Amino acid sequence: MEPTIKFIATGKQVARIVDTSKKAPQLDPQVVRRAFNAKAVASTKGLDLFSLREAMKRMLASSGGRPSIEGASAQVKIPRIEADWDKIERIAQSASTLPHKPSVTQTAAVILHFALSRISNAEIEEEVRKALG
Repeated sequence: MEPTIKFIATGKQVARIVDTSKKAPQLDPQVVRRAFNAKAVASTKGLDLFSLREAMKRMLASSGGRPSIEGASAQVKIPRIEADWDKIERIAQSASTLPHKPSVTQTAAVILHFALSRISNAEIEEEVRKALG
């Protein structure tokens, strides 16, 4: 059996390096579109990741503790589909550069909000009327 070698640092501990440079502001997609006379390549009615990121940036607000979603009133438990949750986790990771890093559940709430905003109240009422006969 070989002897165990233990290393002990005796030098002065070096301070952690922190990037304090100013971060470049995010560009508004509409400004870029107008500047280059471009047209949208993603759905403007559907859910695209850039729009989702912009919505999370707008909706996440800090009041001293963990940033919360604007308009959220309570947390609820819902069943989750593992494949969908994996996607939501990856989306949340991609938004980690936002001023307030959204949690996976906050990301899921914004995605749900986007999906529901595509269905009008009139459409829901019509379906309820049909279902109730």
